[in-house]
Amino acid sequence: MKGLGLYIHIPFCVSKCKYCDFYSLAGVDQTCRERYVEALCKHMCDYKLQAKNHVVTSVYFGGGTPSLLTEKQLKTIVKAVRKNFHVSQRCEISMEVNPGTVDEEKLKAIKKLGINRLSIGAQSFDENELNTCGRIHTPKEIYDCVTQARKAKFDNISLDLIYGLPNQTKESLFENLENAFNLNVDHISLYGLKIEDGTPFWYDRHKLVLPDEDEEREMYFEAVEKLRHAGFRQYEISNFAKRHKACKHNLRYWNCDEYLGFGPAAHSYFGGKRFSFKRDLKLYMDSFDENVKTSETLLDEYVDIPPQARIAEYVMLRFRLVEGVNLAKFSKRFGRSFEQLYYQKMNPYINSGHIVKTKTGYAFSLQGMYVSNYILSRIVGGDLIIPGSNS
Repeated sequence: MKGLGLYIHIPFCVSKCKYCDFYSLAGVDQTCRERYVEALCKHMCDYKLQAKNHVVTSVYFGGGTPSLLTEKQLKTIVKAVRKNFHVSQRCEISMEVNPGTVDEEKLKAIKKLGINRLSIGAQSFDENELNTCGRIHTPKEIYDCVTQARKAKFDNISLDLIYGLPNQTKESLFENLENAFNLNVDHISLYGLKIEDGTPFWYDRHKLVLPDEDEEREMYFEAVEKLRHAGFRQYEISNFAKRHKACKHNLRYWNCDEYLGFGPAAHSYFGGKRFSFKRDLKLYMDSFDENVKTSETLLDEYVDIPPQARIAEYVMLRFRLVEGVNLAKFSKRFGRSFEQLYYQKMNPYINSGHIVKTKTGYAFSLQGMYVSNYILSRIVGGDLIIPGSNS
């Protein structure tokens, strides 16, 4: 059976962070959340037959803040997943959790449902940085969340951190990393701040005191080295894991493997097609409510990807991984020679040291990773149909 990943979007938050452009809403009441859970379950049922020859190897609850759902609501969703799909006994089931939204009792209930991996949205351990970002938790609540998760028997815990924040220094970033190391987590995602159009940071962008380009580059390079010394192997541009703790679900995205997304703004790659659903909670719920008539389509994008674009997407996504492109795997998958297709375009970046030859193919050096978007736009950009993902 083919492998399949499921992404389940929970678009509810206590409040919106100033940097966030993911689709989520604050202040949604329990009645609406109940109706949303019902819509999710009906939506999954629509794919039961299409996915009958697939086995689900990863499930990811993203958001928003999935930990805002009640235990009963989460149980309903997990039950629908198992009812409509073949779920591997070794399936990785991840859930994003924000500090301050769970306690030990709730985490034990979550673990009992079969959720076996937590991604905790720390972002920073510095109180001023948290306030600047609009985060509503405290540094202490990060410690409490990890401690309670361990007591609940979670043995796969990831922390999200951000570098390049307003007024952040290298010293404060490295202190954030040390705090994460001291908590003995299994995985760290370290993302560079992006000022996204339409966010509060975007409107205040001229007032923000941000690290300059050289400072941000030094933050990244030195952070990668500190993570390595602490036992975290870099396996993707922004992701670092201890042994056997890489996120299996996100690896599906970067390997161009199939996944289905459920919820408003969720993206899918299934059956050679990429599609997504509109960023509209009401439309999503109305579309699965037999008591409501709506003529508007839920689909936002729907693209049947031609062969050349599939190759370009694969190259773009694989180059995000430290492993890069494996020549033998590429040839087996596409029946083409990677070097014949791309060596000429890669050559300037090989000469500059941004791309290196490995034992199995080609990959970015650390310097190349930092400017990967620029390089990839020149290697495969003309062939791309920009892929959607939920990460």
